Amino acid sequence: MPVRQDVDPERRETRTTADGEITMDDIRKHLTREHRDKGLAYPELIEASRATVAFSPSDVRATVEILRAYGREGILGPTAIVVGNDLAYGMIRMLAILLEGVCELQPFRTRQEAEQWLSDASASSGTSRSEGAA
Repeated sequence: MPVRQDVDPERRETRTTADGEITMDDIRKHLTREHRDKGLAYPELIEASRATVAFSPSDVRATVEILRAYGREGILGPTAIVVGNDLAYGMIRMLAILLEGVCELQPFRTRQEAEQWLSDASASSGTSRSEGAA
């Protein structure tokens, strides 16, 4: 499976890895699992630097609608996505723009930048992770 996730209630965080081609079906399944596992409110780091985009701009808009629906049920934690190419960066940036007012989400080129932003975003949104979280 190209997307693997770990929801950690003790640390109040979600860690996800995405490899290979990522389709709308993969995104839908990931969000459904994360919702089921009650991880949507936690800060999430998605390591997708080895993933490739296999979804369209209309799929990005569909993802926005899914997240809007989940956002009506409860708070969505900030999400940092580490990407490996310009296309992925652009698609995630488009998603971030469309999600303004729904949740915080940003693409990054490095894991270090993503983790720093996630730490800052978590602290400012009140969804901070427990001490010792990386």
